[in-house]
Amino acid sequence: MRRVVYYRGPTAEVTNEHFVHYSADGQDAFAIAEISDVTTEALDGPWWRLWRRSRGFRLRAWHRGMVVVIYEHPDPRVFNMVCRALRRALENHPGNHY
Repeated sequence: MRRVVYYRGPTAEVTNEHFVHYSADGQDAFAIAEISDVTTEALDGPWWRLWRRSRGFRLRAWHRGMVVVIYEHPDPRVFNMVCRALRRALENHPGNHY
C-alpha cells in the first residue's frame, strides 16, 4: 500500500501509517494501527480571562495499553484539521475498529 498523507504541518503529520507530533522537545510518533478510543478536551485558561478561557485543546488516545496525550494545540482551526486527518486515517485503516 502506498503512503497517504492526510495532514502535514509544522506541529503534526498524519499519514495512513503514523501520527507524528512535532514539538520543541523533539517528535513523538504513534502507529495508526495502535491508536484507539480518541478523545478531545479543551484546556482551561486562567479564571480571570472569562471572555476567552480556553488556552488550547488536547487529543488523548489509547496507545499500547495506556492513555497518552498525542497532540495539543492552542489554535482551534489547526487542532480541528489535525483531528479530522486522524479520524480519516483511523477510518481508512484496515482492521481498525474506530
